[in-house]
Amino acid sequence: MIRSGFSLIELMVAIAIVGILSAIAYPSYQQYVLRTHRAEASRSLLTAANIQERHLADYGRYTDNLTLLGVAADGNTASGRYQLQVSLTDNSSFMLQVQAQGAQRADRDCLVFTLDHTGQRNASLANSLFCWD
Repeated sequence: MIRSGFSLIELMVAIAIVGILSAIAYPSYQQYVLRTHRAEASRSLLTAANIQERHLADYGRYTDNLTLLGVAADGNTASGRYQLQVSLTDNSSFMLQVQAQGAQRADRDCLVFTLDHTGQRNASLANSLFCWD
């Protein structure tokens, strides 16, 4: 009677191969997850800019009230990965900025996104449009 199965050495080799593949794949996966959260930053800025334009049409000026812009009073986005800040230079211009916080700070390429009243988009990376994709 022949018994078939795996020897302990074969099992250990298979586990070692799985471990090596996991060690290679996990950092790439983490970077992918951080990149997907960039969409929240751009969505928050675009939503706040739209609300700013409605506020200008209704009241003749922009607002720096974060609650009116659809974010929490402390400026944190819904997931807490970014914090929104508003700068008004006068009643006819604004600068919106989101800055990564918490675990999202590991995304070193795109830590800060900005959007102004003219629609000009920027990010902390030299090729800032890469961050907005």
